[in-house]
Amino acid sequence: MELPIPPQPWLHPEVDVRASRIDGQGLFASVPLAAGVVVVRLGGHVVGTDELRALIAAAEADAPYVDTVTIAADRHLVLPPGTPVHYGNHSCDPTTWHVDQFAIATRHPVAAGAELTVDYATQSGVAGWSMTCACGAALCRRLVTAEDWRRPELQERYAGHWLRVTEGEG
Repeated sequence: MELPIPPQPWLHPEVDVRASRIDGQGLFASVPLAAGVVVVRLGGHVVGTDELRALIAAAEADAPYVDTVTIAADRHLVLPPGTPVHYGNHSCDPTTWHVDQFAIATRHPVAAGAELTVDYATQSGVAGWSMTCACGAALCRRLVTAEDWRRPELQERYAGHWLRVTEGEG
């Protein structure tokens, strides 16, 4: 059953945007958070893969960033610009993960002041997508791709917490 799509993202009231050692700004817990606390609910509008590629191409020409996650084959949630959720950074050993199509929760207890990160490979399903990583985690893969779901160690680590469906996969 597909969940209704919230029009706007939501951020837990005890999460702040601060300077990040990973990249620019990040999301940080302002209080200790237990495992399983939902800290982000994604929202926006859904587009197909061809429309997403056109949005990204237009953004690259114009400089704004397109925040998107893959929610199903040929279905990509585009988040509205200017929301604090945009500052969620990647880590190869993240503090959060997806618990459904739109909710991101803590993987384990998180200390006050810790950055809330997600593994982008668990939510990026556009064939050919990749990014260089310098997250600093001991488990850093150096290159994160939409094909990382094929890696046995990640299948085991994130079992049940993959959001994306890669094009051509069911």
